[in-house]
Amino acid sequence: MTKTPQRHASSERGIALIVVLLLMVVLSGLATGFAMTGNVEATMARNETYYAGARAAAEAGINRATEAIRLEKDINILTGEDGLPNTADDGDVSFLLDDGVSPYPLGDDNGEYSYTVVVVDDDDPVMNNNEEFGPEQLIAMGEPDGVASVDQNTRVILRATGFGPSNTTATVARVVITDNNPIQGNPVNPAILVDGDVNVVGNLSLTGLHGSIHANGDMMIGGNAATVEGDATASGDLTITSNNFEAGGQQGGGYANINVPEVTASDYADIADYRLRADGSVLHVASNTVVCGVIPPCAGWSGWTTTTVGGVRQWEISGNTAPAGTMYIEGKVLISGSPKNGTDPIKTTLIATGSISVTGNPKFSPDNGNNPDAIQFVTDGDLRLQGTGDFEHTEIEGQIFVKEQIHTQGSWEFKGRIIVQDDANDWNEVAENSIGGTPNVDYDGTLPGYTPDPTDVYTYNVTGWIEQ
Repeated sequence: MTKTPQRHASSERGIALIVVLLLMVVLSGLATGFAMTGNVEATMARNETYYAGARAAAEAGINRATEAIRLEKDINILTGEDGLPNTADDGDVSFLLDDGVSPYPLGDDNGEYSYTVVVVDDDDPVMNNNEEFGPEQLIAMGEPDGVASVDQNTRVILRATGFGPSNTTATVARVVITDNNPIQGNPVNPAILVDGDVNVVGNLSLTGLHGSIHANGDMMIGGNAATVEGDATASGDLTITSNNFEAGGQQGGGYANINVPEVTASDYADIADYRLRADGSVLHVASNTVVCGVIPPCAGWSGWTTTTVGGVRQWEISGNTAPAGTMYIEGKVLISGSPKNGTDPIKTTLIATGSISVTGNPKFSPDNGNNPDAIQFVTDGDLRLQGTGDFEHTEIEGQIFVKEQIHTQGSWEFKGRIIVQDDANDWNEVAENSIGGTPNVDYDGTLPGYTPDPTDVYTYNVTGWIEQ
């Protein structure tokens, strides 16, 4: 009789347990592997995102700096704002970027990205993994001196580094070709010179051997019949909307600034014959005699009347008479009448610590008795010409100096030059420089010209792209 082997249930249960445990180990390993793979891929994706953001920041920085550098004409960008090599600001272009201190935020919502921008010479070790270039390399690149703050081959590198989360960085660079054109200061003598923006909105007629207009900011020429016999130039942009306008000389934007003298009325006080004072009295300077007292304030002295408006002394000519001579006026001036000397101009010079407003039809020429600079008007405020004033004459050419802004309308005439400093708008008579109406300015350049300081003009052409 054959015996059949007996299988014990406990033995089968042991084998099953082992199989289950092995399966669990395998599954756990697979799960761990999948989890690790997922974490790695997530980390890689996150790093790619961070790098893309950092590179975008670097590109934003280099594009911003490129725009600023192309407009720079006065400074060697390799040696920084001070123009001196081997100083702390070498290659620092922050002075061109207007705001803040490097690194500059990109402007994203979380503030996670920023960038720095510098200019380095192409023989700077930073361009060679921070290792010095060898003599043969320096000769080959045209930089034999190996001095990183002196450019010998007119080629420098604009280098921007973007920063992102987790210390992510990306660096890009562009090549800047420098053209240095040293120029000497030459006397300049335009008929109208504005140290800022100006709008020529009327039918200006600018004639004479020096019948030119220049703005150290932007200039817009409109109207229907603007005529400029000389140059029409701007250091900023020149925009022409006038039909068929063409200057007789040079025309365009991007020209060098022209030095503008500081306009201060008190600098001309010593040429005054009379002082029209803030207390309402008039002093004859040579004799030190009060010709019109304080109580009551002068009323009708040689055509002048006075009052206070908003706490400011205002001197006014509203009739057809005015005194000859040079008047130093403490306060504002308003001329609403038509003073003249028969058919001839009255030789009257007005120097005011406030604004000057002409809404009438005066006929003036500069008082040349004690006035070697042929001053017609000087104002520490604004100048408003709105009438049909005639400041044209044949004897001498005069000067008008305006510290703040000028605004004109009407059909006024002037023989000489007008200089506007375009200072801060403290008097608020005029908001912007505007030449309107149908003015006729004639200037032959008999007055001394202003000479700009000799300087270097730099032209920067940005080209190429370098991944680093």
